[in-house]
This record gives sequence, C-alpha cells and structure tokens, in this order.
Amino acid sequence: MQEERRYIDQPKKQRGIMAENGKTIVVVAVLCLGFLYWYLGDFLPSSVSLDGQTLSIELTEWDEPVEKPYLPDLSGFTYENLLKIVPAVQPGKIYIDKMKYYPELRKFLEGEAPQKLRLIQRQISPRALVVKSGHYDWRTFYEAVHAMDPQGKILEKQGNEYLLRMPILVLRGASLTIAGIDVDKLKVSEQANAFLLNAGDMFILRTKVYAWDEEKNEASLFDLEHYKTEKYKYRPFITTWGGGGLYLAESEFYSMGYSGGKSYGISYSACTPCLKVDPNMPPATGWVLNNKFYDFFYGFYSYEAEDVAIIGNTYIDNIVYGIDPHDRSKRLIIAKNEAYGTKKKHGIIVSREVNDGWIFDNYSHHNVGSGFMIDRTSVNNVIANNLAEHNDQDGLTFFESENNITWGNIFRYNKKNGLRIRNSWDIRMYNDEIYGNGGTSIEVYTANIDGQETRDFDLDPYTQKAGVTVRGAKIRASGAAAFKITDAELLGLSNIKLWTGTHIFPNNVTYDKDIVLQNLEKEDVLIKVQSPWFPDAKPPVKKEHHKGH
Repeated sequence: MQEERRYIDQPKKQRGIMAENGKTIVVVAVLCLGFLYWYLGDFLPSSVSLDGQTLSIELTEWDEPVEKPYLPDLSGFTYENLLKIVPAVQPGKIYIDKMKYYPELRKFLEGEAPQKLRLIQRQISPRALVVKSGHYDWRTFYEAVHAMDPQGKILEKQGNEYLLRMPILVLRGASLTIAGIDVDKLKVSEQANAFLLNAGDMFILRTKVYAWDEEKNEASLFDLEHYKTEKYKYRPFITTWGGGGLYLAESEFYSMGYSGGKSYGISYSACTPCLKVDPNMPPATGWVLNNKFYDFFYGFYSYEAEDVAIIGNTYIDNIVYGIDPHDRSKRLIIAKNEAYGTKKKHGIIVSREVNDGWIFDNYSHHNVGSGFMIDRTSVNNVIANNLAEHNDQDGLTFFESENNITWGNIFRYNKKNGLRIRNSWDIRMYNDEIYGNGGTSIEVYTANIDGQETRDFDLDPYTQKAGVTVRGAKIRASGAAAFKITDAELLGLSNIKLWTGTHIFPNNVTYDKDIVLQNLEKEDVLIKVQSPWFPDAKPPVKKEHHKGH
C-alpha cells in the first residue's frame, strides 16, 4: 500500500510543450483520420480479413439510367381477333389412312406404340384420321367421318358430346376448328391411344377437351402416388408441328399428357422427320388464350417454337410443370397467367436457350418447386410485374442463364429464397419487392454441378461465373440473411430499402457493415460486393463442351 501510495502522490515531472500537448495532437490526428475516412469512404474499397471468409466491399459512382424494359402490347390478343383468322368452312379430303405414310406421325410410332395400336385397332398398319385438305369445323368434320364410320366406332356422338377413338392429323395447308357451338365436350380415348396432331392449323374455341378413361368413364386422372410408373402410362395429348398453328381460346382441358416425347400435354414443336422433307418448314406458333388446364403432365411445352402467345390462362394442379417452354423457343409472350398446385416442380419455367421472351403479370403460387425459373442458357428475357408466393422453393431461380432483366416483381413467403442465382451473370434487377421468404432474400453463387445434375453437359455447357446488380429493391428479410454471395464476382446493390430482422449477410462472413448501411439507400452509389476469391484466388471454370442440337 505504501508503495502504491507513493506512486500516486509522486509529483509530476516538468514536460516540454510537445509532451504537454501530445494527447491533444493524438486526438486531433484521430479526428482528422476519421474525417478523411468519412469523406473518402464513398470512393475507397473497404475490406477486413478473417480466415478467408471476408466480403470485399467497394463503392463506385452509379449513374446508369434506369429505363423500364419494353413489354409487348397485349391488346390485340382477343377472342374476337382470333375469330378473324379462323378460315371459312371449305370441305376438302379426309381419309382413314396408314400412319406410316406420314412423317408427322412417325414420332408416335416409336417404341411399343405400333404393337399396341395394332392390338387396339386390329390392323397390321395402325391408322389415323387425316385431314389432307380443306377447312373443317367440327360439324362438317363429323359428317365426313360418320360417312366412313356409320357405326361410330371411331368417332361416337352422344348429343353434343363426342368420343374420339383414333388419332387425328391435320396436314399442312388444311385446318380444323373444334368450337363450343358444335361440341360441348370432346373426350379423347385413353384406351384407343387417340390424340390430336396438327401440321396445319387447329382451333379449339370455347369448349371442353378431356383425356378420357373409357373403363372408368371419367377423365384420365394422374395417380401421383405411383408417379414413377404412372408417368409412362399413356394419356392423350395435343401437339402442333412446325408449319402449323395451334390456337386455344377460352376452353377447358383436363388430364392430358405423359412422359413421352412431344406427348406432354399441350406441345408446340419442330418435327424432325418433317424437316427432312422440307428443311424450310416454319416453326410452330399460335395462341393460348384464356384457357384452364387441369391435371396435365406439362400444362405447356415447346421445342423450337416461335412467337407463341400464352396469355391469361390458369394452370391448376398439373404434375411436373405448369408452363415449360423448352429448347430454342424464341420470342414467347407469357403474360397474365396463373399457375398453382404443380405437384413435382415449378409453376413457370423456361429451359435451354429459350431466348428473347417476356414473362410478365403472372401469378405463380403454392407449387412444389419454384414460382419462376430461368434455366440452361436462357438469355435476353424480361421478367416483370410477376408475383411468386407460397412456393416450396424459390420465388425466382436463375440457373446457368446470363443476361436477363427483372422489373417490379414481388417474391414473398416462399419457403426457400426470394431470388436464387447460380452460374448466371449480367442479371439486372430493378424495383423488385422481396420479403417474408424462409431462406435468403437474394443469393448469388457459382457451383460445379457435374455431380448434381443429371443432364447432358454436351447439350448444356455452363460457366462457373455469377453476378447480379440490384437497384431500387424493397427487401424485408426474415430468413437466414438478406443477401448471400459465394464464389461469385458481383452482388451490386443500389438504392435498396432494407428492413431486416436477421443478418444483412450470413453471420459466418465478415464485412464492413457501416459502409453498407451508410450507402445502401443512395441512388448514385453502387455497393459492389465480391466473394473472397474474386478476382485472383481462383478463376471461373468453364465447362468445355460442344453444344448439341
């Protein structure tokens, strides 16, 4: 105690001016440095290192103009305008003919189909109803068929309902209209392996079409409990080939399609055997306008189709997808549709080079997969003013698809992420709202998917590169974090309104939180967030594969 007392009470030594004012100088220096840090903070990179789990935060000026993306005018897609392109009735030629004569039918003679059709039809060569020429409404079509089939074994009539027991093919240059004025219900027999196929034009207007189980006398309902075997069980379908147009309007369709090539439900597709005959055949096209689709394997499918308008439809309790445009389909309009209750995967998806399209004003909810997905090098699409909620996966997913724009969407109450971006870059998001999702609000990352995906990487090459710029978003984060970035080159944030009851970034990473919070709402600043390894630690790995066709 004595020693301590002496130390406390010892007299102060005389100090010089510098020593006397040293503390003041230190304080002033700290304040100056703080001022410089504050003043230059908008221009200097900020980074803290901790076990390689640190995000690099860089601020740059942001003066890129925000322009609302172009969306097609839908005013011309009306029932009245569709009626203007329906040809006047002009009977031509209808035959019951051997399927093997027609390249349009060869796809449906593959595998076990010929043997099954021989047994069903009791014919060595399976046959179809072929509209070779002319323009038929359903009444004149039935009269022509009835003249060849007076007992009604091929096409049975009961009042204003019809049961079809043979495939129909409408050849290029011909047309068939199936309208409610002539037929209340068209039931297409499952047991007869019947289907509707057109390489000319087909119009289905204000009526009801069923895949029909004659044994049960009901629609051919899909047995989800036995999915692995049930998906290969034949159910009637409607397919249009290149050279023709399929126009569906204000009708109801039930229980069609199965896991067979071009037999998914409603399909718009190129016809490979037909292209061998005529390489200049134009792509399949048409309108799908204000219909309802129940219990389809795929509610919509396309392959190398162009300029199809899918507008105002409702997709209810379909099996794998509601809407699924596929391989190299271009300039599709997918607008004002509702997709819900999809049992295996996504409400609305485009996959494998589905480019230059517009997906807007749609409502996708309560699906087992994501609300919306852009997949497999589908580029230059606009995704605008959609609502995705209560889906078991993400609101919107980008997989291996660069150069796309979102605008004014709402992604809320999905069980996983609001927005997920994998191996996709140059994704630009404007004015979206993301809240109440179970996972991360926005996640961007790269991944080696060689072992994750059962796909042909010659057909689906990809690059391990990812980046997104988000501007004008309103985000209420309640899941794991507001943002997550992993092995990706850019998460750009500007003018973000953020309300969060969770972490801004996951709590296992380090970043300069103050810099983020100080600049997040600024319109003229872009916060550039990078994963630790970009750009030096390891470059993106591009899968070197040749694209197949």
